Amino acid sequence: MFLRHSAIYLLSRGVPGLVGFATIIIYTRLLSPEVYGQYALVVSAAVLCNAIFYHWLSASLLRFLPQYRNNEDELLITILSGFIFVSFLIGIMGTLFLMFWWDTSWVNLIVIGILLVWVQAWFAINLELVRSRLAPIRYGFISMFKALVAMGLGVVLVILDYGVYGALIGLVIGFFLASIWSSWGQWISLKEWRLNKEITNKVLIYGLPLTISFALTAVISITDRFMLAGMISESATGLYTAGQGLSQQTVGVLMSMVNLAAYPLILKTLESNGIAAAHVLLRKNAILLFGIGLPIATSFAILSTNISNVFLGKEFQTAGIELMPWFAIATLFAGMRSYYFDLAFYLGKNTRIHMVVMGLAVFLNVLLNLWFIPAYGLLGAVYASVATHSIALVLSAILGARFFRLPSVYGDFFRILISAFVMAAVLFFIPYGEGVLRLLLSLTSGSVIYVICMLALNPGGVREVVVRFIVQGKNALKSI
Repeated sequence: MFLRHSAIYLLSRGVPGLVGFATIIIYTRLLSPEVYGQYALVVSAAVLCNAIFYHWLSASLLRFLPQYRNNEDELLITILSGFIFVSFLIGIMGTLFLMFWWDTSWVNLIVIGILLVWVQAWFAINLELVRSRLAPIRYGFISMFKALVAMGLGVVLVILDYGVYGALIGLVIGFFLASIWSSWGQWISLKEWRLNKEITNKVLIYGLPLTISFALTAVISITDRFMLAGMISESATGLYTAGQGLSQQTVGVLMSMVNLAAYPLILKTLESNGIAAAHVLLRKNAILLFGIGLPIATSFAILSTNISNVFLGKEFQTAGIELMPWFAIATLFAGMRSYYFDLAFYLGKNTRIHMVVMGLAVFLNVLLNLWFIPAYGLLGAVYASVATHSIALVLSAILGARFFRLPSVYGDFFRILISAFVMAAVLFFIPYGEGVLRLLLSLTSGSVIYVICMLALNPGGVREVVVRFIVQGKNALKSI
């Protein structure tokens, strides 16, 4: 079931990921670095607000729904009550913020940003509800719908000369329409509005510490954007975010697909069959995460020149060439920490220590940005990001083991590392050239070499899985 769900989520997140990738390609050709920087800052602020105020609700929903299958109404009432209360609080805070904001050119952007926070939060909660019910196909269609509407409408409005407002309004409408679809039929069973004190306490005890952890994680991801805007310019943020976005829409999205399939199954297995059975899935999760993330990050590092020239607008290409190798590494480290090593805190139900880990990471990130940005400019920000994510990964691996023992996968990691190294050598010695065809040739050659090495070294028994699939076809996926 694990690999079957991963394959479905590959399509579910793959298409929205491609749409997000295409959005970067189009916007870096239609918008200036300054305008793209404004767009990135508003979106980043909305992401941060969601991490601080709402993410604990969706995380608690995902964690406890398997436990309350027989009386899920009481859990849903708790989640819905939390959403309404927090949304009201956001409205008041946003109004007060606008009253004292001094830059009138940003007032309309802030209003749109508040709307974006609301619709993004409701969409995320409902999408996690779909995911927790192990409905990856519906999850995929809703995600694809949101991505296509947001990009399509945003591009049309930008072409009609609405600039940053057009791009943001397209995003808000995309989230809004997808929220209607994702919530359809999800809450219909609620008959009376009565909070269960026991469930509410569980959600608060589990979720509120995660609020700080998720907020700190978001701060690490976006602090550099705001610091670049304040210390250099909004144009610098635009240049920086374009390269960062390409890495996140490839390395990050592919790794998130694995997590989307793995985490609900791991939770269900842990609740139903115990730790030993959960360890089997955790090992598959780790191998698949690293086995997908490492070769993609390696390709970005080696082929950054051609990738930037093919996919980014002219004003963004130079920065992309310099930054993307480092972004790929940072995204890989962040994904391994978030989607594997951090699971020890969640499964061990000790999110307070995770909060400490992320707090140290944020402090380090801000300190390094203050030090590196004046010295190295855009490169300084990405250096700080790589250092922060690598240290956070190590801390998570060491401290998380105290609360939930994750299976040992370092032998498999070493085999994957060797496969990626051989692939990197092949890519490095392929004659240099530019253009889409040369890029496709390089990626295809590297992929073939990587697959051959993986089959030869056989990390995680991948060779047996491939042979079984060849012999049994799609029926093989049902058993794995």
